[in-house]
Amino acid sequence: MVIAGRYELGARLGFGGMSTVQLAVDRRLEREVAVKLLAEHLADDSQFISRFRREALAAARLVHPNIVQVFDFGLDEASGRHYIVMEYIRGRSGAEILREETRLGVADTLELLDGACRGLAHAHRMGVVHRDVKPGNILRSDEGAVKLADFGIAKAMAGQTSQITQAGSVLGTAAYLAPEQATGGDVGPAADLYGLGVVTYQLLAGRLPYEAASLTELALMQQRQQPARLDEVASEVPVALALAVQRALALQPEQRYASAEEMRAALHDGARGIAPAALAGDDETAATALLASREPTAATRAVGGSPSRRLQPQPGPPPAYERKPVAPRAQPSPEVARRRSGAAVLVAWVLLAALVAAGLAYAIGNSGGGSSSVDVRRINGASTDELVDQMTRLVDDNTR
Repeated sequence: MVIAGRYELGARLGFGGMSTVQLAVDRRLEREVAVKLLAEHLADDSQFISRFRREALAAARLVHPNIVQVFDFGLDEASGRHYIVMEYIRGRSGAEILREETRLGVADTLELLDGACRGLAHAHRMGVVHRDVKPGNILRSDEGAVKLADFGIAKAMAGQTSQITQAGSVLGTAAYLAPEQATGGDVGPAADLYGLGVVTYQLLAGRLPYEAASLTELALMQQRQQPARLDEVASEVPVALALAVQRALALQPEQRYASAEEMRAALHDGARGIAPAALAGDDETAATALLASREPTAATRAVGGSPSRRLQPQPGPPPAYERKPVAPRAQPSPEVARRRSGAAVLVAWVLLAALVAAGLAYAIGNSGGGSSSVDVRRINGASTDELVDQMTRLVDDNTR
């Protein structure tokens, strides 16, 4: 099948409720392209078509290394199909990576998110909101380049503020829609950051932030409660990174990041153990305590991913512990020393006197009243030890 007399369709690359994407060859420029054919039922919605045309023009003006380039769009008269011709990326989408690997490590996740954030930052500067950020729209080429795809349902921030909607539904995949987007409210850049937060959560945890049995239940959960924090679901994720993702998933748009660049920096900081700065009203003390108690080594943790891309802790010497010097024992003043010395001598003399008295009494009692004499001599000593020694010998001599 040939579209617009120029694009020869080939293998199907993907499909969804709104469109089918097929590999094609541009006969005129002799290159491979991706052609997105919109679902036939949308061709009858004139309001949709006019808005799509205006917003497709805005998407075609987005020229950036991290955005899939839109080359052409229009209506194929022969088939009645509306089409978009895009740059073809030979590689895998985030959805295909998740199907094959279930989940990614921090290093591989940041590689994908880094390119997506850069692409969104450029689109937002150009006044375009993507509105359908999900793993299937983040592509990684075989050479490692990351590009954000499918701005086909993007909304220009300037001009009319009406939304592209279908009867009874909202464009985009429900699990990735921001709360304000799911309820049909005004959609701004913060909605894209929410979707990117959901993608980050899913890549690291291998599951979506909310697990609901129905779309109604999912919508209620998205409106009323924060999901389980990422590190509680995937224990190897640093707490600081979990807090960075939690900021992107805030229920109120004003509580999310101010820009995609700010979010990109916060994710990289989180992987190094640096938590995002608290906003007004946040419990910064609680977050700091959480990091101190649960993530003492976040900055040096191996962060997973394939062996070639895994962030390893840097080798280095063991932590040095400062040895505190022992304070020297305080020396008494000369006056105190003299008092202590005098007291010691006095006690020694009292004890020696008692010892001599006991010795003499023993000698007299054993003499039977005889004429045994008592040896008395002068005792001199320079120290207490010498005095004690001389007194002991005197007692021994008189009681022998």
